[in-house]
Amino acid sequence: MKLGMKLGRDLLATSAVLAAMGTNVQADSFREALTGGKVSGEIRNVYVEGSASDARGEAGALNNSHTLGSALNLNYATGSFHGFKAVVGLQSGWDWNIHDEDKGLTVAGGEDDSRVSIDSTDLRLAYLEYAFDKELTATSLRIGRQKIVSPLLMNSGEFAMQDSFDALVVENRDLPDTVLKAIYVDRWNMRYGDDSNGAVTEEDKDYDDAIYSFYLNNSSLAGLNIEAQWLSNENDTPAGDPPAAVVTADPYDTGFLGLTYKVPNSSWVLGAKVLTADYENLPDTGYWGVNAKTTVGGVELQLGYTSVDDEANFPGSLGHVPMFRSYKSGFIDEIFAGLDTTSLSVGYGFGVPGLKTKLIYSGWKQSEEGRINSRKDLDGGYEAGFDVEYQFQGVEGLSGRFRTSYMDFDRDAVDNDDLLYTRIHLNYKF
Repeated sequence: MKLGMKLGRDLLATSAVLAAMGTNVQADSFREALTGGKVSGEIRNVYVEGSASDARGEAGALNNSHTLGSALNLNYATGSFHGFKAVVGLQSGWDWNIHDEDKGLTVAGGEDDSRVSIDSTDLRLAYLEYAFDKELTATSLRIGRQKIVSPLLMNSGEFAMQDSFDALVVENRDLPDTVLKAIYVDRWNMRYGDDSNGAVTEEDKDYDDAIYSFYLNNSSLAGLNIEAQWLSNENDTPAGDPPAAVVTADPYDTGFLGLTYKVPNSSWVLGAKVLTADYENLPDTGYWGVNAKTTVGGVELQLGYTSVDDEANFPGSLGHVPMFRSYKSGFIDEIFAGLDTTSLSVGYGFGVPGLKTKLIYSGWKQSEEGRINSRKDLDGGYEAGFDVEYQFQGVEGLSGRFRTSYMDFDRDAVDNDDLLYTRIHLNYKF
């Protein structure tokens, strides 16, 4: 039976087992665990503004946008009782209706970005967690509707409303400096909820064949972090979301290996990654990248390079995240077929507590075969921008971020081949 269908029954059954355990003292502790938990939440606000570009395929959802959306998240986590803990979370989004049209790129003049303008209320979190006795094993499991963060499978926190997965996740830390996870997912809950606003039609995905994944993170060698993941999707219907995840009806396996090395007695950090995507019928693809960063006089410098195979786009992270382990900070993803991306960033905090500023640049080269297979032409283009993050010092939990980029897609076939795009976040956690 599907995990999502079993979720409510499992939670109720576990509660009944806990209530029936032992003496009246244990029953009192159970009630205290239920009533003495922790309430948390977040108010999230996102504003986007994008100019109109004739390079529609390259600009994608950034094109001609003028939207403001907010969301309220409320979560309740019970206290622990004999290793058990339950978490429930609701989210409600609302659209401020500042765009001119209800529809986006499908209608000329439309300014809507349906990732932002969501009027919906849904159950985002509902899971039961169990931690085994640490004297026996450092193992925990989580079953139900939850957040997952990993290179090949993760929910998105980029916009006001967020997605989640109905899943079973088993985590083990018995080995020194090592985290192991086994992940089973049978449903992806979209952040759009019941709202599509006419521009995007999306429904939660119930997988006929569950998604399986295994994850490893090891830092046992001095200065070196090793991160690896494998994911298997056996569904012959689309499993993901454009533009990054798989939109073709073909099973696939993906792999990720990332290395990060902190050079001793220096500020240098070196990175490398390799990703693969093996399809059942379609051409296989993948990509690799290298990265280096250092700090000189309080200025952080970072240089990255990635190269994607010509045969097809890389499917990205399953979820609303094109590529979580990106080496760049801009808006255009590095996952398109035949695309080589060289990125540079310069960051400085100006000695202001809570402030991070960054200048970014990405230059693109793309092969002719890659342009055909990706249905995008980024060859010769670039993205240059500014990224500012600030944690307000006077109000705990209040943060803001301002990102803006100018993109020149270098398209001779269109009159207006550039795009100016801005995204502003103002969030408050409590």
